[in-house]
Formats: sequence, structure tokens, C-alpha cells
Amino acid sequence: MFAPVLQLEGVTRDFSDGRVVRRVLKETNLDILPGELTALAGPSGSGKTTLLTIMGLVLKPSAGRIVVAGSDAGGLSEDELATLRMEKYGFVFQQAALVPALSALENVLVASAIQGARVRSETRTRAVGLLDKLGMKEYADSRPQQLSGGQQQRVGIARALMGDPVLLLCDEPTSALDVESSHLVLDTLKRLSRDSRRAVVLVTHDPRVFPYADRLIKMEDGAIVYDTRSASPGGN
Repeated sequence: MFAPVLQLEGVTRDFSDGRVVRRVLKETNLDILPGELTALAGPSGSGKTTLLTIMGLVLKPSAGRIVVAGSDAGGLSEDELATLRMEKYGFVFQQAALVPALSALENVLVASAIQGARVRSETRTRAVGLLDKLGMKEYADSRPQQLSGGQQQRVGIARALMGDPVLLLCDEPTSALDVESSHLVLDTLKRLSRDSRRAVVLVTHDPRVFPYADRLIKMEDGAIVYDTRSASPGGN
């Protein structure tokens, strides 16, 4: 078995309004393995978005340990966390959030441009290759408004893959899509999860996701109540 790309050990998260402390994520132990698409499901307020945000090193846990590709994230500065995210993570959101004035190819390259580096020919070649892999090469010069919702999401996925991440975190990527577009995006994510060095984690309310998942985790009241890896309540 491959080593986990992400490990959570005793991770909790508390929020306070200045008077009352509320635990929104109970003690969580979780290994995310490469080669898997993990669906994280649960009702609103169950803690799944909090967990995803902690996984992405955007929100710090109140307690516990996070290990990303063998590196302990505890004690890292904000700059160091940002570097770790850039090197190891890709993010896909509910809305692709493409820049309207840019072409599909330019949107894939936008992260490289923002970092201030000149876009090298090999970087452009990689971006074109990713669009081709996702069935979007012929739309490389199209603007977002010329693309369907599913096509925009696939451009967003290509953008997320530019750094060759070992962990792809997806927040409700199909919730705004029609049935056909949803299946196209899920097929894409499923193929990407087959990479033996990459894991895909997808937060969802959408039951259309479940047949594509290698692993389904359900949350309620800030706790994991079901995990198909252990196939028993409370499994982590």
C-alpha cells in the first residue's frame, strides 16, 4: 500500500464568539491515500467544509497533527504553509472562477503569471497538454463565456493541476452543473485519482458523486460517522 498523502491525527477545531466555545470538528483521525477518490458527504453544518479547509492548510486546527506527503505542517509559518500548498495541493471550487477576459489557456496559466515569473515555453506546453488530457484543447482560445459550466470546470481542474499536486481538494464541483456536465467532470476527477501518487478529496451534497467514489466518508455534528474503508460507524 502507498504511503498516505495526508494524515490527520487527533485533529479538532473550536470556534468562539467570545463567550461560548463550540467544537465544530471533533477529534478526527484520517489517512488519505493516493490512487483514491474520496467523497466527503454530510448535511449542512456537519463539519465537512471545516474539515476540507483544515486539510487544505487554510484553517488551523485547535489541536492535533497534520502531515502532508511526509512533512509535518505543525509550527510552519504562514509563508511556509503557502509554499506547501503551492507545491503539494490543487484546489477545485464550486464555481470555476475563471477570468472572463482571458482565454481558457490563459486561465490555466494565470497562476504562473501571478507568481511574477515569465511563462516559459515548457510551462505553456504543459498547460496545453493538460487541456488536451481533459478534452479541452480545441477550446484553448475560447473565453469562459463561450464555454459550458462543465467545460469551465475542466479548465479550472487543468489550472489546479499545473503544479502537479499530490492532493486535489474539490469543494462541491458538480453542484451547479447539469447531469451531463456533472458526469464529465466526475469522469475527469476519477481518471485523475487513478494516478498512484495523487489523491482526490471531494466535498459534496450531490449523490451523483457517490458511484464514482472509491471511498465515502459521512459526517454529522462535527464527527465522522461512517467510512466505507472500515464499513462501520465512527470508523476513521
